[in-house]
This record gives sequence, C-alpha cells and structure tokens, in this order.
Amino acid sequence: SPMNDFTKTLEDMFAFNTRVVRLGLEDLEDKDALHRMRGGEGSSISFLVGHLLASRASALKMVGEDLPEPLGAKAAAQGSEFPKVAQLAREWNEVALRFSEALGKLDAEQVLAPAGGLPVSDQTVRGALMFRAWHESYHVGQIGLIRTELGYAPLRDRLRADIKPEE
Repeated sequence: SPMNDFTKTLEDMFAFNTRVVRLGLEDLEDKDALHRMRGGEGSSISFLVGHLLASRASALKMVGEDLPEPLGAKAAAQGSEFPKVAQLAREWNEVALRFSEALGKLDAEQVLAPAGGLPVSDQTVRGALMFRAWHESYHVGQIGLIRTELGYAPLRDRLRADIKPEE
C-alpha cells in the first residue's frame, strides 16, 4: 500500500542517518567532539548529536513511545557538560533502535493523526516525520563538515568503506 511504502521510505531515511552518525562518532576523539566552529560560536558535534537525540526522543513521544531523556539531549538543551563520545554513541544506538522499532509499527491511523506546530503544510504525523527526516539530515551534514574541518575522513568515505558487498 502507499502508506506502507511511505513508512518504509521513512525507515530507510532514518536508518541511513543512524548509520552515518554512528560512523561519524566511531573514530572521533572526545576533544574534537567538543570543538565549536565559527570561533567558538557554532555548534559542536557533541551538541549536534545531543540535539538529534532530543529530536528522536520527541518523535518517539509523538508516536506514543516514552523514552527517558538521553544525557546527550539534556546536555544540548541545558548547555551543560556533554557525555564522552562513547556514551553519546551508546545513546545514539539505543535511541535509534527504539525509533526504528516504533517506525516499523506505525499504521495508517497513527501516520495521519494530527501533529501541528512544524513549518510544513502537512500537519499530520506524516508531515512531522518528513520534517524531522529533513531536519536530521541537515544536522548530519553539519557533523560531516565539522569532521572534515578537523582533519577526519569525510563521512562519504567512511560510508563507502562501511558498505558490505551484499548491499
């Protein structure tokens, strides 16, 4: 059905971002995760991952799943001390698994339920999830830019190296 196709497409988009963020954290030093661009005024990778954790936790609540606030999300919201990269990566993987499971269980009624407040014309859960996919991809790109600026391998290279032959 078109709705199943839609939810599968969403699952694939979020799964791709899950993988790219995982690869972006795997080789990252703690000090580099805290580096802020634009002369210390911009976001750090730790902030961006915390922000994405908060976004996914919020999306889980929107589809009826409750999740304790990840430490990385709390740090991003409060500007407090960020967890180490290993902790951020653990939280990312845990939240990603919960999010993937929740997306896989969505039915048409849930997807078409009202969910306003976002800058999109489709004010349903479907529109909110589409916006979140775009929003997340935007920040994944920022993570890639910061990594490259710090001398790490570009995420596209890490992704290519991570692709298995059967994929």
